[in-house]
Formats: sequence, C-alpha cells, structure tokens
Amino acid sequence: MREFAEGIEKRGLFHPIVARWNEPAPGEPRQLVLVAGERRLRAITDLATMGVQIRCDGEEVPLGHIPYTLLEELDPLAYEEAELEENIHRVDLSWQEKAAAHSRLMKLRTAQAGEGQPPTVADIAMEVRGTAEGKDHDLIKKELIVARYLHLPEVQAAANVFDAFKVLKKKENAERYYALGAQVGVNFTAKEHQVAHGDSLAWMRAASAETFDCILTDPPYGMNADEFGDSGGRAEGAHGYADSWEYAEQCYTVLATEGFRVAKAQAHLYAFCDLDNFGPLKAMFAAAGWTVFRTPLLWYKRHGSRAPWPEMGPQRRYETLLYCVKGKRPTLKMTGDVLDFAADTNLGHSAQKPVALYAELLSRTCLPGDRVLDPFCGTGPIFPAAHGLKVRATGVEMDGASYGIAVNRLGDLRLDPPELP
Repeated sequence: MREFAEGIEKRGLFHPIVARWNEPAPGEPRQLVLVAGERRLRAITDLATMGVQIRCDGEEVPLGHIPYTLLEELDPLAYEEAELEENIHRVDLSWQEKAAAHSRLMKLRTAQAGEGQPPTVADIAMEVRGTAEGKDHDLIKKELIVARYLHLPEVQAAANVFDAFKVLKKKENAERYYALGAQVGVNFTAKEHQVAHGDSLAWMRAASAETFDCILTDPPYGMNADEFGDSGGRAEGAHGYADSWEYAEQCYTVLATEGFRVAKAQAHLYAFCDLDNFGPLKAMFAAAGWTVFRTPLLWYKRHGSRAPWPEMGPQRRYETLLYCVKGKRPTLKMTGDVLDFAADTNLGHSAQKPVALYAELLSRTCLPGDRVLDPFCGTGPIFPAAHGLKVRATGVEMDGASYGIAVNRLGDLRLDPPELP
C-alpha cells in the first residue's frame, strides 16, 4: 500500500475510482457505492491524512476530495483497465490470479490497439514488472501461456507458474507423441528396417551425413573377450574377431568421428564399453564433438555369472555405457543411470544385449518415425526394440552367423509390435 500510495503521489492518479448510485429504500437518499478502486481509495485517504495533494488527469484535486467515475459513464475497456490497474499489482494474489490478470491485461491492450500494433510480451512485462529483461520477460511469457489452461485441474494444482508450465509441456509432449504414433500407425512394418552384412567401419564412412536421430551400439570392448570361451556352450562362434584393444580402439574412433557426422544436428549416442576404457573413450568422443555425460550408465545384469577372477573374485554383474549428446537434444523422460534388465535367451552371441534394455534406451531418445543406427548390431536386438517403438532401425554386422540371426529377427517382426520382455 505504501508503494502504491507513493506511485500515486509521484505520477498522479491515472484512473479515478469507479462508483455507481445505489437504489435506496423509499425516503432514503441516494448513495455512491464503490465498484472498483478500494486500494486507490485507501491510498488517497492516507495521503490526504498526511496533507499530500494529488493530481488526476493533469489537474490538482482539492485536498480531502476523491475523484470518481460513474460506472455507466465507462465503456467496457475503460472499466476493465481501471479494475486491472487496481488489482494487478496486489502482492497477495496467488500465481493463478496473477497469470489470469496478466492475460486479461494482454487482451485489454490488444483490444485498445485496435488495428494498430498489438502489444508484445515485453510490453506487458514492462508495464507490470517495470522491466522486460531476462527472468521478468520469461515469467510473463509463461504466465500468458499458462493462463489459457487454468481450467485444467493439474495446472491449477501446480505450486507455481513454472511448475504449471512444466505440467503443460509434459501434457503437450504426450499428445505430440501420441499423434506421431498414430501417424506412423499400422503402416509401420519390418520393411522400415534395414540390416547390412559388411564392414561396419567402411559402412559408416560411406553413410550419408545427418541421417540418424540416435546411435545405439555395442562395439568390441578390446578386453580379449574372444578368450573367454563360448558362453557356456550357448553361443556358437560368439566372437569371430580378435577382441584386441587395437581393433576396438579403431572401432570406437570411427564410431566417434563418423558417428558424429552421420548423426543429425540434434542426436544421442549410447555405446557399450569396458569400464577400464571409459576415461579414454570419454575424451575421444568429446574431441570428436560429442558432449559426453560425466559418468557411465550402468546395465545391471541380474543373473550375470562371469567371474574375472574365478577363484578369488566376485561375479561381474554390470556393464557400462557412454552416453553422448550432439547439439542439445533433450531426453524424453528423466530416468536413472542404472538399467536393471535380465539377459534374453542367447541366440548365438555371448555379448548379446536384452531387447528390453535397448527399448528402454531408445524410449529416452526416439519418437515414432525417428531413425536409429546400430553399426555393430550383432544378433540384432535393435530391431525388435525399435519396432516396438515404431522407430526405424538400421543395423550393420560383419560376422556372418550373427548377421543371419539378425535377418531372422527381422523376418519374425509382424505388423503388430512385438511384446517386450
């Protein structure tokens, strides 16, 4: 109230209080009834008590007098302006009331502009907050957006305008994803996917630039996995290559550089790796242009049984992944960095990853119709995972047996998405 009164003292009264004549009982005199302007009335009264004279419409107001306008003399726009001037600066307004008031002010100024230049967010911010910079501009912008959805219970229930805006964004994204899924719809078949048999490194070098929204892959680790045996007899010819660090480093180098080139301007990359090599690989991918998450994602293998020290050490029940971002592509959902998924039935590769694990990673990045690349696709878990999300997958595999299994997976895909484990 003190600041409000000081403003009237310095700038004068822009809008008199609004009053109307009552309808008195027979024999009673007519009286003026206040319609809008209680705070102005109190402020002017306080100023008069202190002997301060005010101005209204450029004219001096006799001390102790209060200018007023009759309700019937105001057009609707003038009345709303008078009411808003009084209430829009109140400190006891809830965020919902402020958002609604600022939205009304924007509509009022637009109507007053007629065919002239309509007001901008900056204009409204300047009028109600005294500045149109930074956080003040952002706050007014969000209020004007949220005000259109105050009828929604989930918006009304938000703690503040910023939380309400997040609710709206989440709702908007959900509706957009649903529309995308409907658009891709029943026409999404196994023909949307491609699998190539060949050298992954040569394939990436020849691929077109800025093609894929996501790269999800499991390159050779360079930890001599070819010497681990055949996964208990479950994987025939599981490693048809020498899993040396020299070869793995070459694979990761091409994945970092050529992967960055074939990824779209806004893209994500997930690459499995050995923990010992996470630090050097993080530096390698950062040098190639990726923004690399500081720590690895962890796949918790519930029933992992491999023991690097069979007679002395614990079983290894996790594997690590690099998570990289090109541009500033946002994640579609905020989830943890530990992924808990049991292994699938092994189809012929000891390092085979679960379809559900791939589906989870893709769901963090890809919308229906997006494109994902797995240049080291092995037995092809990328295909059922992508198909279930209506994401178009491209896989490349050098090993003939693994490639055959991936082709068979594609052949098993039908019109309806597969049921994920």
